[in-house]
Amino acid sequence: MQGKGIIWQVPVIIMAAILLVMGVQVSPAHARFNDTDTGAMALTAARIPAPAANTVAVTKSCDSFLWFAQAKISVTSFPTVPFANYHELKVIDPDGVVQFSGDMSKSSGRSYTSGVQSISNLSGTWTYQIRGYYKVPNSTNSWTGQPLSGTLNCP
Repeated sequence: MQGKGIIWQVPVIIMAAILLVMGVQVSPAHARFNDTDTGAMALTAARIPAPAANTVAVTKSCDSFLWFAQAKISVTSFPTVPFANYHELKVIDPDGVVQFSGDMSKSSGRSYTSGVQSISNLSGTWTYQIRGYYKVPNSTNSWTGQPLSGTLNCP
């Protein structure tokens, strides 16, 4: 007789659970927040300008002797560019190939000499660019400034 008692208890328990659930009213939670605060991180934007042409001193020459020549470009003085923490000299040959890229904080990065070559290899317009960069500390990212460009014409 104990088995018959369990059979009628199961539906009663289920019915009681359904009635209990139906009797509980579920309402959405409501909250209201009123507060203001300022952020701790200040952001700014800056444009890195090109060095002013009248503040940069560049010597350049295309020396030739018989069938040989040598291109030389040297920056003898330049001012630092606002917002930049790195300055570079880049020299581009007449074919558009970058021949030199130098760190201007080092004396070796301020001048380029092509080496003695045949005149036909050097003839044309060489371009140099001086620009500032902002290199993000502890990162490979950098912001590039506008270049000050000049040319050297080799016959």
